[in-house]
Amino acid sequence: MVLTEINVDDLNKLMHLRIERLIHLFASSLPSCLIHIDSEHTLSVHCPHSEIVDDLLDELEDLCNHAWLILGASKIALYFGQEEILSTNTYYR
Repeated sequence: MVLTEINVDDLNKLMHLRIERLIHLFASSLPSCLIHIDSEHTLSVHCPHSEIVDDLLDELEDLCNHAWLILGASKIALYFGQEEILSTNTYYR
């Protein structure tokens, strides 16, 4: 059996698919948001409308759990405009 090495493009594609999975689980709020995860495992969600921020705050526990399980995110930061609305850990030790 021939094994190939995973390259940076493969890792980027896998992360993209994982983010798409998270978006699918929160289909009423996340599709219109700009989402990225940084090298420190912080998931940043930039919301275009305050109603989306409210929806995500209502679903915060589920969002934290799924972000941890699907993306390995250790923190979530919610933004509206240029302002950080919330920054929280996704799990508690």
